[in-house]
Amino acid sequence: MLTLLSQLKEKGIINAADYYFAEFIHRKQQPFNYAPSVQNLAVLMAALCNFNYRQGNTCLLLNQATEQDLFGLQDYFNERIYLTEIQQKIDYVPISQWQSTLQKAQHIAFTDSPLQQIAPLVLQFNCLYFYRVWQDEFRIADYFKSAVCFEPVFSTEQLSQIASILDRYFQEEQGIDWQKIAVAMALRQRFCLITGGPGTGKTTTVTKLLLTLQELHQNDLRIKLVAPTGKAAARLTESIVDAVERLKLTFAQDPNQREIIENLTIPMSAETIHRLLGVRFFSEETRYHADNPLPLDVLVVDEASMIDLTLMAKLLNALKPDTKLILLGDKDQLASVEAGAILGELGCFVNATKPTYSSSMAQYLQATTGMTLPSEDKINAISDSICYLQVSRRFGANPEVGELATTVNLGNAAKSWQLLQQYQQHQDKHCGVYLTDFAHYLSNKDDVQQRKACVKLIVDRAAQEYARYLQQIPSEGVLHEDQVRSIFAAFNRIRFLTALRVGEFGVEQLNLAIAEKLRQKRLLQFHQEREWYIGKPIMVTQNDSSVGLYNGDIGIYLGHGRVWFEQGQNSYKKVLASRMPNHETAFVMTVHKSQGSEFPHTFLILPLENSPVLSKELVYTGITRTKDFLTVFALQSVWESAVKNPVQRQSGLGQLLEE
Repeated sequence: MLTLLSQLKEKGIINAADYYFAEFIHRKQQPFNYAPSVQNLAVLMAALCNFNYRQGNTCLLLNQATEQDLFGLQDYFNERIYLTEIQQKIDYVPISQWQSTLQKAQHIAFTDSPLQQIAPLVLQFNCLYFYRVWQDEFRIADYFKSAVCFEPVFSTEQLSQIASILDRYFQEEQGIDWQKIAVAMALRQRFCLITGGPGTGKTTTVTKLLLTLQELHQNDLRIKLVAPTGKAAARLTESIVDAVERLKLTFAQDPNQREIIENLTIPMSAETIHRLLGVRFFSEETRYHADNPLPLDVLVVDEASMIDLTLMAKLLNALKPDTKLILLGDKDQLASVEAGAILGELGCFVNATKPTYSSSMAQYLQATTGMTLPSEDKINAISDSICYLQVSRRFGANPEVGELATTVNLGNAAKSWQLLQQYQQHQDKHCGVYLTDFAHYLSNKDDVQQRKACVKLIVDRAAQEYARYLQQIPSEGVLHEDQVRSIFAAFNRIRFLTALRVGEFGVEQLNLAIAEKLRQKRLLQFHQEREWYIGKPIMVTQNDSSVGLYNGDIGIYLGHGRVWFEQGQNSYKKVLASRMPNHETAFVMTVHKSQGSEFPHTFLILPLENSPVLSKELVYTGITRTKDFLTVFALQSVWESAVKNPVQRQSGLGQLLEE
């Protein structure tokens, strides 16, 4: 089996890590007299487990679909013969019997009782895990199940007090006010997920929730706001500040309520999860953990879809049992870059068309909000901790963006492309969506010059757009913060997003091409792109607490050996270029890296060929990064293929939560 895996490695189908983990299992099993087919099966499963984990899955489902496409070999026409060879090596044992075969052999590398026995690999629910990944998933499920089972008892007086406060913050509306429902639910539950698309008011809702909590607890709660990245934390800070100011304006004619808001203490700035936990440099250890929990009463986590399994496990492990956890995020966005899709798994308990709650929750919501919701006696307790905000207010000026996002989210590929074409035909009506259809420039995908012409369209447009911020930078560099403010405002007005990292439409080549184009236009000056030059935008790709920079932070080099970074609203800091952690040029960023950000004008780039990374969630996430305008560069076939391709990460979390 190792020889066969080595061949797959040489062909680039699996990578070195897949192979060497399999080799490790092969060496460890040698002192035991397992049958050759059992040894081969163990080695195969080790390689498959690592391969699958790299795709973002927390486990490998041992089902027929997996058996028919081991290592994704169905995508390689000439290599499908390896599927037959693999079956020969394991004596054609069907995948439905893999677990029982290893159990009978009592193989040392596998355990089906991970609570009693530790082994590198775990077999549970006919799924294959790394032990540490199973441990994280089990802990996360255990936390959620414990948290949602806690049911506080409210007196009639307390219910009336809650209802009175909520009525002050929420105007009476026709139909169900889901923001009001979310606040009421979160007041009752120890854990609550508030999910919804862009502009549905997640941050406004949580601001009202925090004010209500402090009013109910005499302003005595210890509260923190966090997000997965520095950029997302800065946006959360900005949104909370804006929400509080809007509330003050709302109550301008009500001095009593305005005074209440001004006297209540809620956090006005957010930090990263890594900083909150005290993640140690070059270490898996954190300052806060189960034996030294965070001294908090309430924790709000924004952009929860970006949190991978490992980080979520660390975060939940660091919470006291009575800490209230509020997760905010869009369940339909891209999942985390690393393994796990926790928000997506929780989102499966949402019935978007007819949200239903337990009888006790429905009675509580009726008493506190005056609204009647459907209820059932037999319902998973997690459903009582999830509220789906459904009314978006973001795209009021340009409803086309919202219409397109909704259509993509429904997986309606043909209609979404038709909408793009319709919008392009009606640009005289100041439509918010623009389409650059590569088909107008590409009659033959194999024609190198035509492909270059498509790339040139993007590069020329990017150079035109980015010229605006570069023209504001003094040639000798920046000295004053007001200059920095105007430069960042111009830079953040637009962003180019792409699906890929490598290739002609990937981040690396596009960033090089755009920098070179701007140099030709004499807007940038450098000999080699990797050097520091005035105006160079960069994205940090490594956490470094020693300089207070984290993965995803965006900065601009503005001369004098320093890179400037935004720190919330109209606040900036500069860091010596010599102290910068790993980073990359940021004229173009991947859609994944853009999560937690929004831009007035977003440019979304899809490649000329289909790719496994193209998905409905990626397109939806790219679209919803915009606040006002969206420009799409794509071919119809690639766009429609992506929209038809939902991400389906393999995980056992949903099954654990169902138990």
